[in-house]
Amino acid sequence: MKEITQKEWYKFLDEKRRELVGIVKWNDGSQIYYQNGKWHRTDGPAIIRFDNSVEYWIHGTKTTKEGQELYYSMMKLKGLI
Repeated sequence: MKEITQKEWYKFLDEKRRELVGIVKWNDGSQIYYQNGKWHRTDGPAIIRFDNSVEYWIHGTKTTKEGQELYYSMMKLKGLI
């Protein structure tokens, strides 16, 4: 088995992150929602940490809870959700 450097490992993880769609759940209870390799969720926080702190993200852009709710409402009105 070939050993890889830390730099190679992080490059591998970055490439795989782009392929992820769905939810990553960590052992500590944290959750990260992805779509097209970017942090994204339209119906709640995209990042929920073990300490219950949250972050809202839409297509890889950080937003507020209000911004996420507005985006969700607009998408729903357009029939896209």
